Amino acid sequence: MKNKRKCKNKYRPKDHEMGVSKAESAENIKPKEEVNAESFRNNNSERICQKPPERKEKESKSQKRKKSDSSCPTKTQTVQEEENSVKKKAGQAGKDSAASSVRSNPRTESADDQEKLSGKRLKPEPDIKQRLKREKLRKMLQSQEAKQQESPPEIKAETALAEEEKELKQDRSTSLRSRMEQRLESARFRYINEVLYSTSSSEAKRMFKQDPQAFWIYHKGYTAQVQRWPANPVDDIIAYIQQKPSSLVVADFGCGDCKIARSVKNSVHSFDLAATCELVTVCDMANVPLPDASVGIAVFCLSLMGVNLADFLAEANRVLMNGGFLKIAEVASRFDNVRNFITALSNLGFKMVSKNTENTHFYSFEFVKTAAAPENLKKFGLQLKPCVYKKR
Repeated sequence: MKNKRKCKNKYRPKDHEMGVSKAESAENIKPKEEVNAESFRNNNSERICQKPPERKEKESKSQKRKKSDSSCPTKTQTVQEEENSVKKKAGQAGKDSAASSVRSNPRTESADDQEKLSGKRLKPEPDIKQRLKREKLRKMLQSQEAKQQESPPEIKAETALAEEEKELKQDRSTSLRSRMEQRLESARFRYINEVLYSTSSSEAKRMFKQDPQAFWIYHKGYTAQVQRWPANPVDDIIAYIQQKPSSLVVADFGCGDCKIARSVKNSVHSFDLAATCELVTVCDMANVPLPDASVGIAVFCLSLMGVNLADFLAEANRVLMNGGFLKIAEVASRFDNVRNFITALSNLGFKMVSKNTENTHFYSFEFVKTAAAPENLKKFGLQLKPCVYKKR
C-alpha cells in the first residue's frame, strides 16, 4: 500500500504538471478561436474573451478530470479553415500581432477588430472611384466608337466628292480632247475638200489610195455638213428616179454612201474614188467601167469636183443612150453664171429640160442627151467655183 501511495504521489505532480500544460494549451487554442470568431461574429467574441479567471481554473480542473480538451475536433477544423481564410485576406503578420494583442488585452483586440471591420467596410470608397473612372472611360470609348461609326459616311462623302472632282477633271480633259480632235478632223476635212476641188480626179484617187483614212475623214465631215443643210438634194433625185420607169439603168457618179442605190427599184451602178460599202465601184469618174449607151439615167449629186469636171460629163454622155437623162444637183454658190453653164452642156451634147435655181442652197438641172460629146473639150471652158467650207 505504501508503495502504491508512493507511486501515486510520484506521478501526481507529473499529472498536475501535465494538466497545467494542457490547460495552457487549451488557453492558447481558445484565444485563437476567439480571434477568428471575433472576425466573423463581431459581438459574440467579447463574451467569449471576457471570461473570469476562476472559470478558467475550473475548466482546467475539469480538463484534468475528464482528460479531454474543451474544444471538439470539429470546432478546431472550422477554426483552422477560418484561420486560413483570414490568412489569405489579412496576411500572416497581421494575424500574429492580432493574436498577441488578444492575449494581452481582449478589449483592445475587439476595438482593433472593429476598426479593421470598419476599414474593410470603408474600402468600397476607392472601389466606387474606380467604378466612376471605368464608367468615364467606357463613355469615352463609346463616344469614340460612335464618332468612328459616324465618320465613315463623312469619309464616304469626302471620297465621293473627290471622285466627282476627278470625274469632272477627266470629263473636262476628255471634252477638251474631243474638241481638239473634232477641230483637227474638221481642219483636215476642209483641207481634203480643197484638194479635191483644186486637183484632177486621177490625183484625188491616188491620194485616197495612199491614205485610206483621208477618205473616211472626208466622208465623216461631209455627212456632218449634210445634217446642217435645210434639205438634202439626194432626196429630190430619188423622188425623180422613182417617177421614171424602173427598167432604166442608173449610173450614180460620186455615189458616197449609195443612198440612191438603196432607195430605188432601178438597177444602179455606183461609182466613187473610194468605197464606203460593197455597192461602190472604185474608179476614176472620167473613166468608168461601163459600155457605151448602156445607161438610161446619169446622176451627179454634189460630185462635180476637180479641175476636169468636163471629162466627167463627157463620160456620162458616152454611157448614156440617146434620149437618156442627165440629172445634176450642185451648191448654188458655185455658179457665177447659170446661162454659161447651160451653154457649155449644150456643146457637150445635152439639151436642158428643166432647172430649179430658186433654192438658196442648191441648184438642180435636168438634161437629155441629144448628141455625142466632141473630142476637144478644153475649148468649151466648163468650170465651176470650188465649194470651200469656212472655218468655224
